[in-house]
Amino acid sequence: MQFDTEDTIVALSSAGGSALRGLIRLSGSRAWALTGSVFSVGEERIDYAGWRRLEGRVRLDEGLSCGGEVYLFRASCSYTGQEMAELHLPGSPALLQMVLDYFLQSGARSAGPGEFTARAFFNGMMDLSEAEAVAEVVSARSDRQLRGAQRLLDGALRRGCERISFEITEILAEVEAGIDFSDQDIEPATLQSLQEGTAKVRSDLAKLLSESISWQELNHLARVVIAGPANAGKSSLANALLGVERSIVNMSAGTTRDALTAPLFLGRGECLLVDTAGQGAVFDALAGEAQELARRQARLGDLLLWVVDISGERTVQEVSGDVSMRNELGELPDVLVVFNKIDLDDDYERRTAEILSEEGVRWVSVSALRGDKLAELKVLIEEYLFREGVGGGGDVLALTARQKQELLACSDNLAQALVLFEGSEQVRCELVALELRTALVHLGGISGSRAGEEILGRIFSRFCIGK
Repeated sequence: MQFDTEDTIVALSSAGGSALRGLIRLSGSRAWALTGSVFSVGEERIDYAGWRRLEGRVRLDEGLSCGGEVYLFRASCSYTGQEMAELHLPGSPALLQMVLDYFLQSGARSAGPGEFTARAFFNGMMDLSEAEAVAEVVSARSDRQLRGAQRLLDGALRRGCERISFEITEILAEVEAGIDFSDQDIEPATLQSLQEGTAKVRSDLAKLLSESISWQELNHLARVVIAGPANAGKSSLANALLGVERSIVNMSAGTTRDALTAPLFLGRGECLLVDTAGQGAVFDALAGEAQELARRQARLGDLLLWVVDISGERTVQEVSGDVSMRNELGELPDVLVVFNKIDLDDDYERRTAEILSEEGVRWVSVSALRGDKLAELKVLIEEYLFREGVGGGGDVLALTARQKQELLACSDNLAQALVLFEGSEQVRCELVALELRTALVHLGGISGSRAGEEILGRIFSRFCIGK
């Protein structure tokens, strides 16, 4: 991927398709001039030192005219570090394409994937770790993913690496001074101080790594498994939570044979809902395999919804036995007992209390058929999956595979430097300096100060157009 930052680029920066508003973004030395050639400025509403918002009209050669807004950003205050303009226009795809075509015919170039963010990086508006975070912010599917990406974008990793780089540079300066004055003996106390300093830096780096997780972990969608005795209404509950008829529902037991998976969208993010076969008597080999698959899914889930039929014709002993059946599945994740079919039991509250006085489990009562208390169930699921400290919540620092690899390589260089401090005095300074310089190269790979064009191309090619 070639990075040409001198010309003017343009792209549609809002989602495709019809919308209330569409956004066209330009960056480069001609961004303001090209905007002025198509946009007639009306009354100026806001005038700040770094940017201004103007109301006016777009006029094209075809005689088309429509109202809109333009935001002008000076190079010192813009996202890309260049003159920028953003046109906010009615979101008609035909109109937006006509304006784009006009800019392209007037000398602008169509922006490539991530090219606006690439210019921000090359012009010193952000480092490479922050640029990578932009792509993660755009693709975030949950609260925790967005918080993790925002922490990178706010410079948490950059600040940590800058601190460690400064400490390594200080040690390297002392070591190289020993090389420059090799005819003089280095005091043992100085060597010990350098060794202790290197050990401390490596410890700081280990702490940074231990307090972080990988983006793969953060991108993992939690699995909520629905299981329980046959005919408890598990598939009806799955359909009710999803809002679609995903699973076949029938009065006959054993309707579900496979594990059916579908995304469930909650207020703070997304999870995978897994509907499984009911547990109970086995009448054929296929049913046995289906129940074993259900047990495996239950053990692998992040949260188990154990669904029990509490309809009026069932005794307290029968319902209590169904609740206890979950213990036969082996070691399970956190379990939430869901008493279903409360629409068929006017006395379910008293009977539930009697059952739970013996079981001591977390529970909720619902009617999958009527939708009673489904909102309460979704809140409980959401509170568990997205609570602080679970799956990358809170202030956790998430690292891309590339960033983690660079940090681990830096740690290896520091470890090797510590080994060399124990070597012979004649060669140790030169070799220690080499390891420390290489450690700095790996840290520079995170910030982008020492990243090659191939790496940069791979990173920015992951972006969508217009970002």
